[in-house]
Amino acid sequence: MGGVQTATNTTQWYILRGEMKYGPYEYRSLITMIQTGELFDYNYVWASHLDNWTLVGDLQDFSKDRLCRLIETKDHLSGAFKDRKFPRVDLVTPIYAHNEHNFFDGQTLSVSENGALVLLNDPLLQLGQQVLIHFRTSEANPQSFNVLCEIVRKNFSKQRLNVKSGLHYAVRFLQVQDQGKTQLTKWTRGGVSKEETNGILKVHE
Repeated sequence: MGGVQTATNTTQWYILRGEMKYGPYEYRSLITMIQTGELFDYNYVWASHLDNWTLVGDLQDFSKDRLCRLIETKDHLSGAFKDRKFPRVDLVTPIYAHNEHNFFDGQTLSVSENGALVLLNDPLLQLGQQVLIHFRTSEANPQSFNVLCEIVRKNFSKQRLNVKSGLHYAVRFLQVQDQGKTQLTKWTRGGVSKEETNGILKVHE
């Protein structure tokens, strides 16, 4: 299997986005892309030690344990890690969205105070388009609120490669209701316990 071998620091990497291949990139460049939200577990990459295009999330080279070790041991690659201006959390909570023409539902996958990764059941949203997202009440979210967002990236997930009804989108927040600002801060800055969100909240410093 492609993920068994481990790459060297000089390995050249390529990224598959749709039918387009990009690269080569150094290993540290891909680490930076992961940190800045340009590369996700569901993106396909390839390097000479891999038999096939492989999901980032399936590779030991990009496992959370390996990346944490690079930071802790002050490996020379640790300089590729960027300090986040806004902490990000993995958070699954239901949402509605509106693009001035249609309503559609979905859910968040992760959030920060300035943006989110969301799964929306509309594959036709375009980069730069503005959408209004309504964060619905749920176990994780005690009070609903609205956020005006801009689509900054769209991508398929591994599970939805053959599903036409929805896509993953990265969105940047443009305007957030006051109660939303309070809730986002609570989620991302440690003001909520794991039990309060039924164990689905994880903070990334």
